Amino acid sequence: MRKIAESLIATGTLLALVFVLILVANALAAKSSSEGRTGVKVVSIERGLSAVEKDCIDCHQEESPLIVLDWRDSLHGRANVTCLDCHQAERSDADAFQCSGLKGGRTRIAAIVTPKDCSRCHPVEAAQFNASDHAGAVDSVAKLEDMAVRWEGKGTTAALAAGCIQCHGYDIELKDGKPTGATYPQEGIGRINPDGSKGNCAACHTRHKFNIAEARRAETCGSCHMGPDHPQYEIWLASKHGKRYLAEGDSWNWESSPDAWEPGDYSAPTCAVCHMSGIGALETTHNISERLAWEAERPLSVRTDHWQEKQEQMHTVCLNCHGPNWVDGWQAQYDQVIATYNEKYYQPAKAMMDELYEKKLITGDDKWDEDIEMDFYELWHHEGRRARMGAAMMGQDYVQWHGFYEVATKYRHVAEEYERLLRKNE
Repeated sequence: MRKIAESLIATGTLLALVFVLILVANALAAKSSSEGRTGVKVVSIERGLSAVEKDCIDCHQEESPLIVLDWRDSLHGRANVTCLDCHQAERSDADAFQCSGLKGGRTRIAAIVTPKDCSRCHPVEAAQFNASDHAGAVDSVAKLEDMAVRWEGKGTTAALAAGCIQCHGYDIELKDGKPTGATYPQEGIGRINPDGSKGNCAACHTRHKFNIAEARRAETCGSCHMGPDHPQYEIWLASKHGKRYLAEGDSWNWESSPDAWEPGDYSAPTCAVCHMSGIGALETTHNISERLAWEAERPLSVRTDHWQEKQEQMHTVCLNCHGPNWVDGWQAQYDQVIATYNEKYYQPAKAMMDELYEKKLITGDDKWDEDIEMDFYELWHHEGRRARMGAAMMGQDYVQWHGFYEVATKYRHVAEEYERLLRKNE
């Protein structure tokens, strides 16, 4: 019996050793395989990919593994939308180049994926975006450039490159087909792309997941729509809508298909619900300007084109949660705020400034060298916007203390300096 036991022990030890050797061999084989390794995760993606695309994945698993993992888990990855579907370029394209893995072959790629590229699969969304104020966001940079370079940057592009254009967008400079220069990287939503298109879909749907839930979260909009001059995110967060989101938002359904995302998936609106969603009788849109009856961000608020139709669309959104009397009352309050700002503050302040320029009592070549110019600018660009936007989004403190109180204070400064300059030059 003792010999049998010893024999069984020896046999068991040998089998265990063989099993361990098999595990080690498999681990070594996996490590040396072309599947790659990211942390403890092995990424193996086939899905009918071409040899070139498999090479892309193998290389990027080593160089930038997170983008491969993001793509693998995205709707694009599940639908077999591949690297070349988005990044392949023609030899004649200004931004076409070959990375080290493509040298010697015919394939060329572009680093920047543009709305024109996305339109091959998303033509309706691209057309809607092109008609929106987002696509035209770069136009504001021309107005900001003097301030950002001369006043803020003291002759440098520091504030412009790291600030303004990261929301508004700018031209892309290329060298050997690759984006470069002081204004790259940039993620501005109105970016002017090498193919001539404007925009950057990844400003809201960040690469390489392009997650619809991310685009629906107000925090995404808040990365640009915040601060002293356009605090839409802060206003919304302080409103009853924002308070409901803070209390319940983690339990909301953010993943419904576009036209199926309705009340019940959420109990209060985010930016995307009001401005983009297919709520009720409306259809989903990527034109965020489609439901705006006022241009409330301008120095003088003006009606948008076809404003009655746009206002009706926004009321359709509101009526999913509020009664007609409530909606009409809110609209009347908002319109009164606009009228008060326009007629009692901006228009008379603008008349004073025009008179001072006409009489050459202040210089017109540099908008940032006189205290009265700074006060007038902030009256409309900061405090005036806060009052108007606060009324639009039910942020009462932004209407009053952060808005009209400071508008009235800046207006008094302008009026007092206007009178002083007139007396001085009598």
